[in-house]
Amino acid sequence: MSTVTLPNSAALPLAPTPQLGASGHRAHSVQFYADSAFFLDEVSSYIGAALLAGDAAVVIATVAHRDGLVRRLQSRGLDTTRAIEEGRYIALDAADTLASFMLDRSPDAALFTETLGAVLTEAAAAACGKSPHIAAFGEMVALLWEQGNTEGAIQLEQLWNNLTSLYPMSLRCGYPISGFHRGDHADSFLRICGEHSHVIPAESYSTTSSDEQRLRSVSYLQQKAQALETEMAERKQVEEALRRTQAQLESMVEQRTSALRQLSSRLLSLQDTERRRIARELHDSLGQYLVGLKLNMEMLKQSPENQESWSEADHLMQQCMAEVRTLSYLLHPPTMDAAGFASAARWFVEGFSQRSGVQTTLDVPEHLGRLPDAVELALFRVLQESLTNVHRHSGASEAQVLIAEDAGQVVLEIKDNGRGIPEELLTSFHATGAGMGVGLAGIRERAWELGGTLAVNSDSSGTVVRVALPVPRNTRD
Repeated sequence: MSTVTLPNSAALPLAPTPQLGASGHRAHSVQFYADSAFFLDEVSSYIGAALLAGDAAVVIATVAHRDGLVRRLQSRGLDTTRAIEEGRYIALDAADTLASFMLDRSPDAALFTETLGAVLTEAAAAACGKSPHIAAFGEMVALLWEQGNTEGAIQLEQLWNNLTSLYPMSLRCGYPISGFHRGDHADSFLRICGEHSHVIPAESYSTTSSDEQRLRSVSYLQQKAQALETEMAERKQVEEALRRTQAQLESMVEQRTSALRQLSSRLLSLQDTERRRIARELHDSLGQYLVGLKLNMEMLKQSPENQESWSEADHLMQQCMAEVRTLSYLLHPPTMDAAGFASAARWFVEGFSQRSGVQTTLDVPEHLGRLPDAVELALFRVLQESLTNVHRHSGASEAQVLIAEDAGQVVLEIKDNGRGIPEELLTSFHATGAGMGVGLAGIRERAWELGGTLAVNSDSSGTVVRVALPVPRNTRD
């Protein structure tokens, strides 16, 4: 074997080499680096020293680092080709080797030991130094860290620790320091350092020329660490304050939303109560006055000379009474109190079809039965508002009203063949509940108040409004 000497120390800018101490070659060190060229210089010194001593070297690295390492070894006079032939220099691809024992983002212990054990056994057999050992360098853990697999990287470091206890070897891992750039990397960084017997800092510290400079660097880093710790504590306080503020704002919004809903519900309830009162007043008070006036007119029109005037007055009186009766029924149909929603719906649909000219049909179960008062009133208001919208806005010639019972709820569906609702208005209504006037908004509030749902579908062929309200079993007659 030819004799090869290393260049003088001035040509090799060495970082502080970990002292192996009494443990011999069973060290597991980690080196962090910022510059790949500097890092490869360090690794080439580590690997080169082993090869010069007749020992073996195992390199598990990326293509770029494997090639760069060979060039540096050869530039220093080492015959890597011969070392490879002798089995003392084994170079493997980090990604391919890693893939051979990874299962579901975790290194499999048995596969790892089988794969790397065979490599180390081969290298140990080829070593021929005075105290044969293996100098190993690996980047598989760095690949796992780069992939965001922190736990996988730490598990692999632990498997390496187990393996170094079985072979006469030292192991150096390399991590680019740029991979630890976030504050939340601190805990993982410390865990990685904890799995190694020696830690080599990045070159900004390693290349200082004297112990004095290193001590100054350490003090400076301690100051930065203290400042960072203080900043992180302050940031946590700010974040906590922001979280509390956000929670308070969300609580305020929720409370105000609830208050607005309660107010809206209360207004609807007051509106219905007022409508019922006015309807009763029209029927019981004004209606009775009109009846009395009609009786007096009947008596007065017995005079032959006033026949034509009384006839005209009688016609106007009949119209006035019909309008008051209709207005009273629209405000609150007495048939709903007496016979329920189905009866009120039949009356309203029939009258709407006559008044509006929109041909309207009603499909209602034969034995619908009575519903809770609040549900019946809400359904009637929805029917009123929906058909009014059909008449005012849709341009429809036909409308269909469907009432059905389904799985503990009553469903009211109004469908027309009109021009439909513009897409942008419908989208805005679905997203925010706005953009469609107070009619549909009121329908939505009534449905929400009773725990129901509102669905509005529309296209160029017409619009379908569907309201479903739950009906508790114990409230049915």
